[in-house]
Amino acid sequence: MKILFIEHFSELGGGQRNLLDLLPAVVERGWKALVAAPGSGPLFDCARVAGAEAVAIPFSTYANGHKTAGDAARFSLDTMRLANWISRTDADVISAGGARALPAAALGARGRIVVFQAQHFLSDTRALRVARWAIWKAGATVIANSQHVAKQFGAKHVVYNGVAEIPFVAREFGPTWRIGLIGRIAPMKGQADFLRAAALLNLPNARFILAGAPMFTPQSYVDEVNRLAEGLPVDFLGWRDDVDAVLRDLDLLVAPSTAAEATTRVILEAFSAGVPVVAYAAGGIPEIVRDGKNGFLVPECEPKSLARRIQDVTTLDLSPICLSARRDWEENYTIQRYRAEMVALLENESGVRMEVPTP
Repeated sequence: MKILFIEHFSELGGGQRNLLDLLPAVVERGWKALVAAPGSGPLFDCARVAGAEAVAIPFSTYANGHKTAGDAARFSLDTMRLANWISRTDADVISAGGARALPAAALGARGRIVVFQAQHFLSDTRALRVARWAIWKAGATVIANSQHVAKQFGAKHVVYNGVAEIPFVAREFGPTWRIGLIGRIAPMKGQADFLRAAALLNLPNARFILAGAPMFTPQSYVDEVNRLAEGLPVDFLGWRDDVDAVLRDLDLLVAPSTAAEATTRVILEAFSAGVPVVAYAAGGIPEIVRDGKNGFLVPECEPKSLARRIQDVTTLDLSPICLSARRDWEENYTIQRYRAEMVALLENESGVRMEVPTP
């Protein structure tokens, strides 16, 4: 069996990292994998290292947020070009890693199996209508990464993300605090709210860490983040591939994400590493963070409430929370569990049964 994995960009965001986590299991199963994405980012080399073929496709990159009439016209043209390319590409299963590639997959499938890996909540009603049409057109199987996302599409399959182990480190908390946010600089990740909350905290010995770089982000948001950081003890680390090293230096991870977020990977990585998490109760996050058990939730998704919760958390004994979070990672969010569930679903939907090759 050959699977065509289509991604809507070739930079290494969370969805692309999920794909790279899956590829070794696909190759081990004896299947062939072709990874296709626009641009010239690091996804291609990483996919080849994992044993897949990789190719650039005729599809533009689009910024998040408001789209112009010109964007809509360009998207229609890109969709037809990509559909024609898919129709000529040798593959038994077509897996769309994002909603933007889904219409092209539906139009170019020509009776082949289509899988939609739904990884974000679509707040744009027009995009949601197009995605639902494409799912109907292709008879696609939807695999969501949270119940929050699954509800949008009526999906019956939910596979929560899994992440590789980051060694657990038992921490001694206070009196100094390193409080961080890890993720691409974008409105959905909440850097602006994080910095607004930081300005309200009474933690004289705290430093605030932002690890990430802008990726398809409006310049106005980047400017806002830089403005809010002025006068605060903030370290901008830029894009970091060594998330384990960043987490090793943190005492607290903050995830003030919007409702577009599903079950963000970095929270699971923090679970493994033993870093306590404070997060907005938004999107799919309450499905993995159990307030007061393995982390802390902020029901009112705004900076003042976030600051109050962070202040309160710094007064608590956090060791039991960290241990509980680590157990949750071990039982529910390992990369091995993620691979096994995804491969089982791909087998079931394709009807292909293959034994793992004997070394």
